[in-house]
Amino acid sequence: MKAMLRMAIVLSVLLVGTTVQAHEGHAHEEAQGQAFIDPSLLGFSGLRHIVNVHPAFVHFPLGLFPAALLLYALGMLLKRPSWLVAGRACLYLAAAGTTVTILTGLQAQNTFAHNERVHHMMMTHLRIGLTIGGLAAILMGWSFAHHAHRPKGAGGFLMLLVLTTYLALQNGDLGSRMVYVEGAAVNVAVPNQVKETVPHQHTHGH
Repeated sequence: MKAMLRMAIVLSVLLVGTTVQAHEGHAHEEAQGQAFIDPSLLGFSGLRHIVNVHPAFVHFPLGLFPAALLLYALGMLLKRPSWLVAGRACLYLAAAGTTVTILTGLQAQNTFAHNERVHHMMMTHLRIGLTIGGLAAILMGWSFAHHAHRPKGAGGFLMLLVLTTYLALQNGDLGSRMVYVEGAAVNVAVPNQVKETVPHQHTHGH
C-alpha cells in the first residue's frame, strides 16, 4: 500500500509539473483579466450539440493501456504483487473503454460527410481498433492464469501488452490526424478573413 501511495504521489507531481508547463504559454489570458476556469463552458454542453460522441471515450484506452503496461512491467521487475493487481485493473478498464470506443466509432462513421482519403484512413482506424479489441480480450483471458498475480508466461504477456499499447497509441495518432489535419467531422473554428483593401495615405516630407 505504501509503495502504491508513493507511486501515486510521483505520478501526481509529474502531472502537476506538466500542467504548469503547458499553462506557461497561456499566461497572457490571465493578464487580460480572464478567469482561470470559465464556469460558463462547463456542464457537458458539447454532448448536446454533437451526434458523434466517439471523442468522449477514445482517451480511456489511450491512457489505461500504457498505465497497465507500466504497472505490470514494474510489478514484475520489482516483484510487487500489489502493482500487478493495479495493472490488471487498468487492463480490464482499458478493455471496457476499448469496447465502448469501438461501438461509438461504428456509430460515428456515418454521421459526417468525408472524402476518399478520410474514408481510407477511417477504415484503417477501424481495423486497428478491432485488432486492439481482440488483443485486449486475449490479455484479459490470459490474466486469469496467474501465480501471485503474475501472469503465466509473463514475458509473452508483457510483449503482447506492449503491442496492444503501441497499436492504441498509433490509432490515437491516426484519429487525431483525421480530425486536426484532414478536418474530419469538425467545423471551421476561425473563418477565413477577407483582406481589407483600405487605401493608405502617405505624407512625405521634403
